[in-house]
Amino acid sequence: MKTKFFMMLICFGASVSIAHAQNNDETTARKLYLDFGGSVGVFIPYDQVKGTKTLIGSNAMTSLQLNYHQDYFAKLQFGQTIVDFKSQSNFETVNSSIDAKANSTNLGLGVGYQHRFGRWQPYILGGAGASFIDVPATSFVKASNTINYTTSSGTYLYVNAGAGINFTVSKAFIFFLEGQGSTIPNLPNKSSTHLSGISAMIGIKAPL
Repeated sequence: MKTKFFMMLICFGASVSIAHAQNNDETTARKLYLDFGGSVGVFIPYDQVKGTKTLIGSNAMTSLQLNYHQDYFAKLQFGQTIVDFKSQSNFETVNSSIDAKANSTNLGLGVGYQHRFGRWQPYILGGAGASFIDVPATSFVKASNTINYTTSSGTYLYVNAGAGINFTVSKAFIFFLEGQGSTIPNLPNKSSTHLSGISAMIGIKAPL
């Protein structure tokens, strides 16, 4: 449901942006201008489970980017990462195994540099923000020999850096590819949450 919401938000934002986009000459002449867009992609965690196939998750993101003289920019990003969660625990004579989904909703601000070569515009960026996570958790009640399964939620620092390239398709439409590495450094049980990793994304955006 959340992924569908992000896809709808991306499509709606892109439609509004294209409808109100200025031509490239006007955009270039302005010192400050905005881009709105969104992207989807795959997510591969840094930490993997030994003896199992590679974990692969998904990413969906929307962004509002403020450009200064076309070379410098600040970007507000809002997105979600979903990945498989695998965990095994031993409680005395009872073993517990979880195979579910973990997700993080990320809100961050990044800054970067970009430079245009004709239709192509490579860029680099880095930033930080807040990550709101939901991760499956277990607890053991010794008196009743019972394992309780719950969801652990929390807010943590989120840090990311990446690089990509824009391609100007038309006056109102920009296509881009982006690679990004992210980490949630203070996340408990980091070895089993798999919410720090590398993303490869494809997206669209348009000048406002």
